[in-house]
Amino acid sequence: MAETITTDMVIHDVVTKYPATVKVFHGHGLPCTACAVGARESVAGGARTHRFPPEKLELLIKDLNAAANGEVTSITPKKAPVGRGVPLTMANGAPDRKIKQVIAIMSGKGGVGKSLVTGLLAVSLRRQGQQVGILDGDITGPSIARMFGTKGQPTKSANGGIEPLRSKGGIKVVSMNMFLEKESDPVVWRGPMISSAIKQFYSDVDWGNLDYLLVDLPPGTSDAPMTVMQALPLDGVVIVSSPQMLATMIVMKCINMVQQLKGSIVGVVENMSYFETPKGERYEIFGSSNGAELVGMTGAPLLGTLPIDSALTTLCDAGRVEEYYAEHYEELAANFTNTLRIKR
Repeated sequence: MAETITTDMVIHDVVTKYPATVKVFHGHGLPCTACAVGARESVAGGARTHRFPPEKLELLIKDLNAAANGEVTSITPKKAPVGRGVPLTMANGAPDRKIKQVIAIMSGKGGVGKSLVTGLLAVSLRRQGQQVGILDGDITGPSIARMFGTKGQPTKSANGGIEPLRSKGGIKVVSMNMFLEKESDPVVWRGPMISSAIKQFYSDVDWGNLDYLLVDLPPGTSDAPMTVMQALPLDGVVIVSSPQMLATMIVMKCINMVQQLKGSIVGVVENMSYFETPKGERYEIFGSSNGAELVGMTGAPLLGTLPIDSALTTLCDAGRVEEYYAEHYEELAANFTNTLRIKR
């Protein structure tokens, strides 16, 4: 007989001791098992965040105890919908495709760190031994190539496609800057040309076999994000925000867009959440965290709260982002892969 699970127990402790409860949490609409908040939040706290009425919390506890004892629960674990948007010819989600997971990194708001999260998530996944590629979908303001120090122009592959450049760590990268004579040259294009370029970066590039293709998107809810949502076989979206209320307001527009197009939100990342001094003192420069609010709105886990780090800025400017290591980003990657595993 398992120990009785109660509302005051920490979610992380429950799922660690009783792995069968993971699907129960998700079946009841609580993604906290792969959430940074779940490491310290109680079952009751998670229920409050997701606005559970008392009777729903009572049923959750009943099902958790049933699962822990190997008994039948009242729910069938829910699978998150996979967003295809408007079905176009490129949106082929065949099980034998070479790219196993296509994940878009979005925000709606500029300057919150989408490219940074994309880059460091790719680095952490690569350290796990995964085959990773990055499609820089920010056609007019690309930064991924500079961040990874990839220089030169892509060549023709043996299959007749475009051969992506590789970073020092083996991450495949395609970015608009690679096709410009000088990286400071502007790309003065209208929406249809931008959309066409993104589709070509997916279909004409010889990505080979990948575990993850991360698509770094520009801010907004217009041409580029719509193209990715509608024309690529997208498996999920990671939403990036910052604590500032103004940023959160704009990010909510992005969340609503993904939901309108029937997309699947893998999780939320709060960047620039705080600054930590060498003495361990924390300062919330942009205000208190809004992570719980975004979790409540999306029904997706908070994958990580990331600090401001000047050392990271220096490495990105020097094209050496792969040299950076921090527990926060390893935790982000672990939560990310755990969430995808549960959704399957």
